[in-house]
Amino acid sequence: MFRGKMGDQEILILFSSAISKSFKEEKDSVYKQILSVGERILSFEDGTSFTVAEPNRLIVAEVKKHDLVTVFIQHIIEKPFMYDASREEDQAG
Repeated sequence: MFRGKMGDQEILILFSSAISKSFKEEKDSVYKQILSVGERILSFEDGTSFTVAEPNRLIVAEVKKHDLVTVFIQHIIEKPFMYDASREEDQAG
């Protein structure tokens, strides 16, 4: 769990229970990627999902707004599991 301030609002970042333990070991890196979205997170409506792309993975998160702005990390998809249309074109060509 990460708890801090973004602008003048408190923010909480949590991993969903579906995230494997291996990603939780990389939590600091994941927190930094979520925080890289910046204060745009504060403008998202309650229930908004968003993604953060890294070269080797895609982080899917959801914003919940109650007393605190809470970001739930729902999925982390590694590159081998991402659809890449260019790979199909290379194989077909």
